[in-house]
Amino acid sequence: MSPGAGPWAATPLATRARFSSSVHLTKREVFTACQALADADRVLVRSGLVEEAHALGDLFELFEERLSAVELGRPPC
Repeated sequence: MSPGAGPWAATPLATRARFSSSVHLTKREVFTACQALADADRVLVRSGLVEEAHALGDLFELFEERLSAVELGRPPC
């Protein structure tokens, strides 16, 4: 399969999914996602996949930053 091609490549444009410009999660959903990211981060580090672990860490920090901003009454960006 060529780069960028996937099962959706043959789907007509009119039937492709459309995504919202933002996503709103509950605190519980964010905490659950952060826990999963932290667990996966530890597994990746133990497996020697440090760069991949850093990518998950960056995503964790983004969630944490956005959650903290909302808690402090600042716009999340």
